[in-house]
Amino acid sequence: MKLLRVYMETGETYIASYDQKDNKDTVKMEEGELNVEFLGRGTRENEYLFKVGNEVHSITIDRGFLILDQEEEYKVDRITELPVKEGQSVEELMKGKEGEVLSPLQGRVVAIRVKEGDAVTKGQPLLSVEAMKSETIISAPIAGVVEKIAVKPGQGVKKGDLLVVLK
Repeated sequence: MKLLRVYMETGETYIASYDQKDNKDTVKMEEGELNVEFLGRGTRENEYLFKVGNEVHSITIDRGFLILDQEEEYKVDRITELPVKEGQSVEELMKGKEGEVLSPLQGRVVAIRVKEGDAVTKGQPLLSVEAMKSETIISAPIAGVVEKIAVKPGQGVKKGDLLVVLK
């Protein structure tokens, strides 16, 4: 099983688990579970056919865009694989690790109010992210100690990027 974090060009982030057996894949996302079967190449250039449930769909790859059924376009910025520990359930993995503070929006880090090793209380401001001339304060979701700060002031972040790890 693989756990993937998909970053869209729009700033949205999705987490999905992916498990493959024979030619059939199971993809689990927050919206639910899909059983996907790869059917082969389509008739168009860079077109691939998949069976999702009982429906056949095509995906065409064109200049970095994924085009679903020749109608809906998606631009994926990047995909990262997340580590999976044996015995963890998909639901646990998709929630993220307790203590991970992820960016709720795309923007730029303008201020970091803590340093590694600081003790923080639940709700204490950790840093600020600016988007569209509006500053959003990111607070600690739990009480703990700042184990790692993964960003720097002025750094651009996307929704779902890791900002801080609390222990």
